[in-house]
Amino acid sequence: MSKKMLSLAVLPFVALASTAGADEGEIQRILEAKEAAWEAGDGEAWARDYQDDAGLINLFGMRFDDRETNAKRHSEVFQGPFAGTSLDVDVQDIAMLNEDLAFAEAVLRVSDIEAMPAGLPDRGDDVLYTRMSFLLERDDHHGWQIRFGHNTVVHP
Repeated sequence: MSKKMLSLAVLPFVALASTAGADEGEIQRILEAKEAAWEAGDGEAWARDYQDDAGLINLFGMRFDDRETNAKRHSEVFQGPFAGTSLDVDVQDIAMLNEDLAFAEAVLRVSDIEAMPAGLPDRGDDVLYTRMSFLLERDDHHGWQIRFGHNTVVHP
């Protein structure tokens, strides 16, 4: 095979790899934007990158079936047990399942909790660790959005 033919054969894979890198960067940005929404206590900003009919399962196994309910519940949480807390999102992995579907996993660290809500592990350091998984989907109108999220407590 000539060098020119080999270059032409490899070109689609190079283009796909560079697109995947850009997609992973956008997904990383979406997940890290959760920190600013949390800091602002803004449930609407928290849910902004979820699809209209996106599902979410929270720490207590409660399922929310749309972005509006997700935003409302987070607004309540930001005014209640997690008022004044901080969030750190550490993206652990982003796997591109195909060009329009990705799976991401992050460790979330909520700090400065005045009183740990009942049912959550209290390590005595005012910090809650969770592991959150996201299924993200891209479409031509909205770009990357969260299709489904699932949050799980990390026990000591």
